[in-house]
Amino acid sequence: MDIKIYTCEKHTHLNKETFVSPCRGRCHMCGKKKVHGHSNPDHICNPFGYLFLIPEICEDCSKTHKLCAWCKLD
Repeated sequence: MDIKIYTCEKHTHLNKETFVSPCRGRCHMCGKKKVHGHSNPDHICNPFGYLFLIPEICEDCSKTHKLCAWCKLD
């Protein structure tokens, strides 16, 4: 099942971004470091490397809880 079905209307523009780098961020729900980095259309060159887009929660939590991975958790 694709997690894009849980993307809210506010974040649908991020559905076109592609998976680039595995496990770049920590999930704000389960705490595991398994959130993948995605391409960033607003990336600018910098000396520190690529600026990935990192969702708030991992794919597993998004599927399990049926939440948008990009929304901030309150």
